[in-house]
Amino acid sequence: MNKLDIYCFTSKDYNFLSRLPKNIIPIGLGNYNYKNSYLKETSGINLSKHNKFYAELSGIYWVYKNKLSEYNENDFIGFCHYRRLWLDKIYNRKHYDFSNLYSKILHNIDDINKKNCEIFLLEPTKLKNENIYDHFINNHGNNLIEKISDFLEPELYKSFIEYMKKREFSACNMFITKPKYLKQYCEFIFPFLEKILAHCFTNNLCEGRNIKLPAYFIERFSSFWFHHHYNVKYLSYAELGSYFTSNLSNKFINTLKTPLGFLFYPTSLDI
Repeated sequence: MNKLDIYCFTSKDYNFLSRLPKNIIPIGLGNYNYKNSYLKETSGINLSKHNKFYAELSGIYWVYKNKLSEYNENDFIGFCHYRRLWLDKIYNRKHYDFSNLYSKILHNIDDINKKNCEIFLLEPTKLKNENIYDHFINNHGNNLIEKISDFLEPELYKSFIEYMKKREFSACNMFITKPKYLKQYCEFIFPFLEKILAHCFTNNLCEGRNIKLPAYFIERFSSFWFHHHYNVKYLSYAELGSYFTSNLSNKFINTLKTPLGFLFYPTSLDI
């Protein structure tokens, strides 16, 4: 059986992360003083100083630079978040039983791998009243996206703009793939991201709610990139409710706000 490691990005200490299967590996992002024995992106070759702009992308960079050489060509490397896991159902509402999580992912990958799939993405986020381009502008402004043509080859830019007319994309920079495809992605994305960040700094775009503007943009661009270059299949995921990931002092309030907030909220997709 092929090796599969899922790197789970977190920005704080969460006790439940220690209960995940051993091949789902927490990585602490940024300069937070982690008490748990997570891998930390401040070690090795890293972009930790840019985490506040890059979000989970700085974690992907850390894996690319510090862990990629440990994998064989037929292994799989994936990424998830502390509150978004590759699940398609609620396993155990009371005890949060993660025991089936790893085997579920492996089952999906073994099945899809027979179909020559190269990238596994999240089930797409569907936009109701606008396309991807308008959704980005309405939430983050047009000062960045209108300059992207300066950073891309004309044909790639044309394909990207065409993709942005769609009304769905795979969000969150979560994916599972083989080492060679991760390497190809990173070799393009991070030099591209440097140009984006420089433009944002020059024009004071990474401020306030847009401090993660580069990450928000790459979230859309990555979905395009994978669909443009590879055979893609979708895996379902589930979000952890606010009750589960909040600290104890806020749990009672969160429960009142969201009566079912302590449950997983799964999406579903047949693969």
